[in-house]
Amino acid sequence: MSKNFLNYLRSRLFWLWLFWFSFLTQTISPEDSIFYGLFVIYILYYLIFSFNRKIFWYFVTFITITLSLYYPVYLSYGKPNSGIIAAFFETNPAESFEFLGKLKLSNLGLPILFIFSFYVLYKLKKYAINQVEISAKEQKHKKILNGFLAIVTIFSVIWVPTQFYIQNVSNDKVDAHWTLANSPVNLISFYANIIESIADYYHDKSDLENVQNITPPWHIISAKPQYKNYVLIIGESARRDYMSTYGFNLPTTPFLDKTKGYINAGYISSAPATYHSLLNTLHFNPKDKGKKDYSYNIITLAKMAGIKTFWLSNQGSIGKYDTLASRLGVAADFHYFTKKGGFTTNNADDMALLDELKTRFKEKTYSNNVRLFVIHLMGSHRNFCQRLKEEEKKLEFINESLSCYVNTILKTDKLIEEVVALLKEQNEPYSLIYFSDHGLSHTHKEDKKEVDLDFGDKYKQNFDVPFVKISSDDKVREVVNLKRSAFNFIYGFSQWIGVETKELNPHYNFFSNKDDKDIKVFNFEENIPYDTLKDDNIPTF
Repeated sequence: MSKNFLNYLRSRLFWLWLFWFSFLTQTISPEDSIFYGLFVIYILYYLIFSFNRKIFWYFVTFITITLSLYYPVYLSYGKPNSGIIAAFFETNPAESFEFLGKLKLSNLGLPILFIFSFYVLYKLKKYAINQVEISAKEQKHKKILNGFLAIVTIFSVIWVPTQFYIQNVSNDKVDAHWTLANSPVNLISFYANIIESIADYYHDKSDLENVQNITPPWHIISAKPQYKNYVLIIGESARRDYMSTYGFNLPTTPFLDKTKGYINAGYISSAPATYHSLLNTLHFNPKDKGKKDYSYNIITLAKMAGIKTFWLSNQGSIGKYDTLASRLGVAADFHYFTKKGGFTTNNADDMALLDELKTRFKEKTYSNNVRLFVIHLMGSHRNFCQRLKEEEKKLEFINESLSCYVNTILKTDKLIEEVVALLKEQNEPYSLIYFSDHGLSHTHKEDKKEVDLDFGDKYKQNFDVPFVKISSDDKVREVVNLKRSAFNFIYGFSQWIGVETKELNPHYNFFSNKDDKDIKVFNFEENIPYDTLKDDNIPTF
């Protein structure tokens, strides 16, 4: 009897292992899944295998590779969303290598088990072959069973998206379009979410590229710039609580600590990563348009006001329009990128932008015009130590990575000081604004050797960034703590350069002493109240 039982198990070994493989598929898939999702995945595998075995092996190979590759990303950044998709397409090869260098072996345990299970499944395929031919009647019954299982599978996959659509189709406040990204079976929702996010990304990218061919739409009421030279410095990944100007216990911002000017300790980034942060900060979305119109941005606004625009970037550009920043930058009257995104040029120094700025000041072509210089830094972008030369590693804090992080902030402070000195040399009225696109949050806070900083969207510090304005006519050092949303930066920009338009509300003053109310931030999926986020304080050891 035991021998018969073992023979029975052997004949069913492939199907038993396929059930285990289905369990791992559900476990490694990042999306949430309903309790019966495991059985739906198993039935889906079974149906594809029954239909065509070659297609089945192509299908599970694709599933194994893609889910295994995404799982480490999921552990660091969560489920697929528009932010992750944008970051993937907007990242150059060097940054990809930086990410791979951050992976830990512990993150690869489940992918390795999944790949091994696929290998075993492939080796067991001989046990899926029927040793005895089945009759025509049995084949008919099998087809009926497979048809029933197919109907059950389809219903299980689509009923939640359909229910959601029916319940919300008439609600203008909810994006209720029918999508498999809402499926309760996470294997389906994972790929549907990726496809939908990629489509949204390319739609936005197309709109951004088309801006270059559109006449700027702003309706200028008046343009009265107060200064001859304007400089906007966009930092990268700088949390303000790591700056001594905002209370950090190491001298990371010696220049900003003593300079006269306007310093706000309540400025809140719009999003936790560069793409969406700059999309929401540097562009304006007129409410009467009903959809995004990327032609409303800081460059088109300045140009419509007769200001000559310069874009100097160390963020790189893999192609002419391959990053959000480069697509906006090429619309300027002059643009300069230190690199094209290649791996060997990854470590171009932010300080190299100073030489280009000096060259632009010497140029006589626009010497009689009001000028806007946008300087986009690598700043404190991961990997922090790669942003520094050895002689720039002056401060020590907790471990090597965080020591490099505080030194990148010190380096940005030095760059701001150099830019101000260069502006003073021109003997012309000037004003400079510096802010960072987003902050970071700590990982592995329980371990002094492993604690680090990375992207995230769960904490206030992912959005708490510096905001500084320094002008040639400043008489005092004004430090304020006014809640100000980066979604409203376009108002501050227009008021800074002295431009009034029909599109911008004249009753809102970005530099007033009144807090912005009900501030929201984009968490890669939706705008959520900033006040609902937790704190991520700097660790003490």
